[in-house]
Amino acid sequence: MIKPLLFTYLAMVIGVLVMDFRHLKQAAPINRWLSYGLIAIGIASWLYVTTLNKTIYITLWMSHVIQRLLPLP
Repeated sequence: MIKPLLFTYLAMVIGVLVMDFRHLKQAAPINRWLSYGLIAIGIASWLYVTTLNKTIYITLWMSHVIQRLLPLP
């Protein structure tokens, strides 16, 4: 179920890179690097989720850390 969605995401990222490459080249350097960084993080998470059999969900890990820090009734 999730893998077709991830492949759709990758196709959309490739489409954005192809269509907006000219606009990204003309953008300010900080905007260009932020855009490339967000795209790289998205592709890295896509590869992580599609290649590993056991996925560690970041939100679940964060909830365990937060539960230790917050006083709960």
